[in-house]
Amino acid sequence: MRRTIVTCSICVMASFVAGCGGHARSLVQSSGDLGKSVRKGDRDKIDEGVLPATRSRIDYETLLADTSTWAERLARPTGARPEALIYLGNDEVVEAVWTDKGWRFASDPTAYFGQSTPREALRSLVRASREGRWDVMLNLAPRRYRMGLSEDDLSLAWTEGPQAQALQDARDRLAQRLAGTIRADAHQAILDLGDGEFARLEREKDRWVVVDF
Repeated sequence: MRRTIVTCSICVMASFVAGCGGHARSLVQSSGDLGKSVRKGDRDKIDEGVLPATRSRIDYETLLADTSTWAERLARPTGARPEALIYLGNDEVVEAVWTDKGWRFASDPTAYFGQSTPREALRSLVRASREGRWDVMLNLAPRRYRMGLSEDDLSLAWTEGPQAQALQDARDRLAQRLAGTIRADAHQAILDLGDGEFARLEREKDRWVVVDF
């Protein structure tokens, strides 16, 4: 089911980007068209709305099952917000959203260690761990983790501790997937890292913190 949810999001966005011109109502229409294709069990039509590189990830058995509710849910979305990613470098991924005044940045692109969105927080973790900014790393941890944790503890864990190489490898894997689809609600967010691994975040007041990666 997890794989289906992620892929359906990709289906709708792919169709939107291909021909919707940047308007939310067109994205809703694309979602409706996809819902019709799912209801009819038309795999060719479903594939038309999917990026070629992601078609192998669709779980058709779950998507087209008799008990599946995806057709109805896709045909009648409760809302839509077109989004885009701007690639500025290896780990420079800036989010933008469509508004009634055109495209706008979803967060301050000049905030080097930002935490206002889940993607910003993950990017900040990658940067801070590479640059030895253990003060930033401490702020990126959930409150319950910060209790009794110091910058020296983080420095040791990342540079000399027995898990240092594992932490660095996990960080590098995360860096390669910063542009992936993030599923989020008002309180939690998840980035699929592949192979059954996820980066998980939580909201603390007006910022996001990294629970696991």
